[in-house]
Amino acid sequence: MLFEQVSKILERHNFDWCECRGCFDIAARKRDLLMLKVLDNVDSLQESQAQNLITLSDKLDAAVSLVGTHTRYERLRDNIIYERFDVPTFTPNTLDSILEDERPVLYRDKGGMFAEIDPAVLKRARTRAGLTQQQLAEVVGVTKKSIYEHEARKMHAQYDVVTRIEKFLKESISVPFEPEPLESSTEIEPSAPFEKSVSRQLRRIGFATSFVGQSPFNVIAEEKVLIVSDAEQNPLNIERKAEQLEQFAGVSKKPMVVISEAEPRTNLPAITTAQLKEMSAKSLRKLARK
Repeated sequence: MLFEQVSKILERHNFDWCECRGCFDIAARKRDLLMLKVLDNVDSLQESQAQNLITLSDKLDAAVSLVGTHTRYERLRDNIIYERFDVPTFTPNTLDSILEDERPVLYRDKGGMFAEIDPAVLKRARTRAGLTQQQLAEVVGVTKKSIYEHEARKMHAQYDVVTRIEKFLKESISVPFEPEPLESSTEIEPSAPFEKSVSRQLRRIGFATSFVGQSPFNVIAEEKVLIVSDAEQNPLNIERKAEQLEQFAGVSKKPMVVISEAEPRTNLPAITTAQLKEMSAKSLRKLARK
């Protein structure tokens, strides 16, 4: 089973991890936070799930990835990075290699096979060879503008172009894949009036808030320290997923406060909406650190 295969890889690399349900299936940490969605058919990932994953990556400073084995049309190949709605996607064997620090340089997209060029390395190698941008462009069969752009910033280039440049300059210019947080460009709207009400209260005392769905929690508040807040009108909903929330808090090392209409039974710090109205940012941060 794919999930078991992925969990064994994490355990072999000494990650703490927990199972979650929703837009991600596994939260794991060794040094940095890693959040994985595990799907045999990676085309099953919906755009809304990807948006939630990217928001979590941005707000929790987490690397997010999709691990799978095939699309509708083909099997995924090892040591290649694919993408599904901007989420890095790869096989379990590739995950294993990444955690071994043997990171792939190949990216697969609709346009073919690509690699990312290190601008500083390219410029240094070209200068060492005594070539102008125009001369290098003519040798490898691209435009001067293309060389200029690749020396100005990190960009993907057709892999055959990268190999021609590397062969001619006798130096590797490819940047290995580095899992890192993604920047969210889409603001997710709250799914219920109760979430809006809690957000207003958090903003009143100085916290910026973001929303996520299909996750054990649904409001992220941040101000100097990060507070992950689960806002549920019905405390029974929290009690049903209390163990999952507690495990995520333990693995992620993120302070978490549960907010509901009535106080739920959970080992996490919890307050009611009435108590939230009486709290300051300082007292909420202190509660979250418990």
